[in-house]
Amino acid sequence: MAKWDEVGQELVKKLGSVKKESTIQKLAVAVVEQIRESYEEPNSRRTPLSKVRKAVLEAFPDTETQEHSYQYFTNKGKGNIERYQHLALKYLTLSAEEWDAVGDEARQHWKAQQQDSKPEQEIETIQPVQTTLDDMNISQLQLDADTQAVVEAAIAHSGISLADFVRKACQVYAKTITGKVKQFSEDLTAVSTEELKSDTYKTHPGRAEELTRRAIYALEVHNNNCTEKSQKWMITQTAIQSLTGSKPATIKAILENYKTRLDDHNAKHELNAYDNRKGGGRQIENEIDLAALVPDGLVVV
Repeated sequence: MAKWDEVGQELVKKLGSVKKESTIQKLAVAVVEQIRESYEEPNSRRTPLSKVRKAVLEAFPDTETQEHSYQYFTNKGKGNIERYQHLALKYLTLSAEEWDAVGDEARQHWKAQQQDSKPEQEIETIQPVQTTLDDMNISQLQLDADTQAVVEAAIAHSGISLADFVRKACQVYAKTITGKVKQFSEDLTAVSTEELKSDTYKTHPGRAEELTRRAIYALEVHNNNCTEKSQKWMITQTAIQSLTGSKPATIKAILENYKTRLDDHNAKHELNAYDNRKGGGRQIENEIDLAALVPDGLVVV
């Protein structure tokens, strides 16, 4: 097989697993540059480029309708036939200067060859190469260097192939996502406060929201039942955090939805942040037992 026939077949193999136009363009332009480097005279570049285009046309025949994402519409060439063809053919061409250098007659002849050249007798139909997961190597996953190193080490310890590792990783991640979706839709109202604060629900996505709701209610009940202002607590992010054990940033975001309610309550009892610091070592968790005051979410209004 001649060199440019081989180049064409190699390009076909690469195109078999590529759908993105920018990547297709890069592969096609690389071949054109290879031909330019091999032949100084523009006129001598026609034949090798024609062979490469012929290989692409054989592997990816033109169609009347767009059947693949890597095709583009064209009506250029002999007969101006409207058709869809592989994007690689769009970039497998000479520059305007090179066209001028080969002369009008040669240009028209080659242009017709580009668009309509078909083998007189097809001995073998070349099918596009389809890349499967089992054929891939780790570099094709396009991971950053650190992640790739971790994955390679994990695969080495697991004793399984890259393909099986990817399959298992997809399985685990899919279960994690669907599990979290299920958790988000789960009603925690009936779960006891004591259990909700335990490690059992530590990673539950709805835990902080439900505990915050209960803590606000507990503080409101406490303040409303107090006879002395010194016994009351201003409802703040810090107070809620101490009662629930949730992260500050999480509490802050949740309390945005309760701002008006909290402002009204604190104003009603004339409370400010200083009131929470009165008495030296005063600790809210020593005065308010969230689990005892609000045993579950059913009593919260």
